Amino acid sequence: MPEIHRHVRVVTSFNMQDFSNSSSSQTPLLSPASSESDDGYDDNVRGAYGSTSGKGDAAVTVNPRSHGDGGGDNDDDGGRDYDHDEDGEDEEHTSAGSSAPGGIQQADAINQVWSRAALVTAYVFIILCSFTHALQWQIIFNLLPYVVSEFSSHSLIPTIAIVSNILSGVLKLPVAKIIDSWGRPQGFASTTLLASFGLLLMSLCHNVQTYAAAHVIYSVGISGFSYILEIIVADTSSLKNRSLAMAFSSTPYLITTFIGPVIASSFTDNGRWRWAFGALSIAIILLSLPLFYILILNMRKAKRLGLLQKSTKSEPWTRRKIHRILVDFDAFGMLLLSAGMTLILVPFSLTSQSTNSTSLNAYTVTLFLGFAFVIAFGFHERSANKPFIAFSLLCSRNVAGACLLSAIVFVAYFAWDGYYTSYLQVVHGLSITEAGLIGQIYSIGSSIWGLVVGYLIRRSDRFKWLAVAALPVHILGGALMIIFRRPDSNIILVIMCQVLLTVGGSTLVVCEQMAVMAVAKHAELASAVAILSLATYIGSAMGSSLSGAIWNSTLPGALAALLPDLSPIELNHIASDLKKQLSYPMGSPTRTAIIAAYAKSQVRMCVVGTLISLLEIGAVLVWRDIRLSQSKQVTGTVF
Repeated sequence: MPEIHRHVRVVTSFNMQDFSNSSSSQTPLLSPASSESDDGYDDNVRGAYGSTSGKGDAAVTVNPRSHGDGGGDNDDDGGRDYDHDEDGEDEEHTSAGSSAPGGIQQADAINQVWSRAALVTAYVFIILCSFTHALQWQIIFNLLPYVVSEFSSHSLIPTIAIVSNILSGVLKLPVAKIIDSWGRPQGFASTTLLASFGLLLMSLCHNVQTYAAAHVIYSVGISGFSYILEIIVADTSSLKNRSLAMAFSSTPYLITTFIGPVIASSFTDNGRWRWAFGALSIAIILLSLPLFYILILNMRKAKRLGLLQKSTKSEPWTRRKIHRILVDFDAFGMLLLSAGMTLILVPFSLTSQSTNSTSLNAYTVTLFLGFAFVIAFGFHERSANKPFIAFSLLCSRNVAGACLLSAIVFVAYFAWDGYYTSYLQVVHGLSITEAGLIGQIYSIGSSIWGLVVGYLIRRSDRFKWLAVAALPVHILGGALMIIFRRPDSNIILVIMCQVLLTVGGSTLVVCEQMAVMAVAKHAELASAVAILSLATYIGSAMGSSLSGAIWNSTLPGALAALLPDLSPIELNHIASDLKKQLSYPMGSPTRTAIIAAYAKSQVRMCVVGTLISLLEIGAVLVWRDIRLSQSKQVTGTVF
């Protein structure tokens, strides 16, 4: 399940024409107003604080006052007030001078001091970084077979994917805490350098073990890179416009999906893939520098204007300082959750590769320990002085429901998607290029449909109704696959099912992101998004494991029943080798038997995926419906 968020992650985009005017608001989108888009901007807010401004700059808050909680009604979400009334203020949404962590203060201060032109420029640089990320993934994915062929060793490749994905998911937890405490620009620079270092090692490696280590380093770095980009977008956009703003970073996939394989093909001969990795290691740094520069430039501007305290000489490292840092970072809580998630992800990642009873018993014990650690994390967060995520937020209807939905959507997706491109080639006789294009329908279509979803969220000011409307579309797409993913079905009907899944699934993913962000304060955004990301990784691992288990328990037996004259060795060769399957011409008895075995396996995958997707209904209905324009999550010059 390489690079899950690139393949399935869906965000929305925004319309650049909305910079100038809006049909629902008198305030320009890129204005130095708060995120309360519908209600205009109260010029007295900052004036009461005392401010200084320059030409082209937003007013800057100095010595802000402290605010109390907004007066919403408390319901069963642990007493937290997630509904802000229109005139209320949230205590987390004061300016950079508050007691928020250092990284949050930096983000707020940057929003206060930069101009509208600087914000637009920053978004241009964000899309440049996203383009770099997307292009890298395409090139590395297409070059991987040539790397493996040169090493003549396939044994470590599954392990590389498993370790990379587990660490990429789990290490977002400390990354979230680091960027909240240290700062977005600093975290962004660190993950960029880590990804570049991994690519450099990949270009210099001479054995598969070195390549494995380099790939893991790169995966951790690039996962943090894309995660921090998402948080920067959240920092610089109002909640109502965020689904549109986040699409701005996904649009490059519309281009890189087509040009990535073409570029990769020029580096396939005579070990030239090393030059590709070396060039990518330099490119990611050079193309990330503009965004880092504009963030640092405005952070220093905020310091000059008094919004941020200038750095003081750090105290020496003592036992007391180390203890304070561990408490501030909730090191024990992150250790519990990281260990728990690792123990949960490993069995799901390995189950499809081993089905003997001893292995399954070991996996069961590992899963039990993993869930025990996760439960212990919940109890710890309830009593921790500085929790990684507030217990009331973790157990809120929106966060719990969104995490459940994310896991369900990705379990169903990977159950449906398992061996899909192989099915298209074997059963429908498509070329690898044609199968690849159909397999990319979700990635490409979700980027386009995300624009529509983001626009509808902005116009309606709510997100739950879209998720409810998407449920029957998504479930119908899976149910129709049970009927049409068969040898006698027209390929157009198969594509239609894929389109329905794209429309329904991408809508649900966008809405689950908004459900989490709508109830989180600014200081909680990074942690809440990291928790949601973990749910995605769990769902992906479970779905891949499920499809692998169905495949291994169905296809070999079906082939043995349909081809009784072949030896077990020949049957095993056919079941495990796509080239061998394709070597039999269409219409031959062996190919017909292989197609029938594929159809039986695929139907079972689709049935299981559809049944699992029914659980999405409960996960969505528990959400609270929230007016996004009433949130003052971020202030300053934001989108």
